[in-house]
Amino acid sequence: MGIIDKTTHRLTCPQCGASESGIVLDKGSNWSGSHWQSGAKFERFETMWSGGGSTEPELVSATCKQCGAAAQRSAA
Repeated sequence: MGIIDKTTHRLTCPQCGASESGIVLDKGSNWSGSHWQSGAKFERFETMWSGGGSTEPELVSATCKQCGAAAQRSAA
């Protein structure tokens, strides 16, 4: 089983400047199909995700653990 696709999510707090990146992987093979992870893990941000499995997960919300501000996000 290998990595078929990946998405990098970068979170930045506009209030305190904390930033962190996380990767969500789509693993699988030609024989077994693909399976997206349920979301990326972040140490500095509290996150909520929807999707995973057969669909790429979507970041629903992200909050800075240090100051409680909503994070700004970008995906690559």
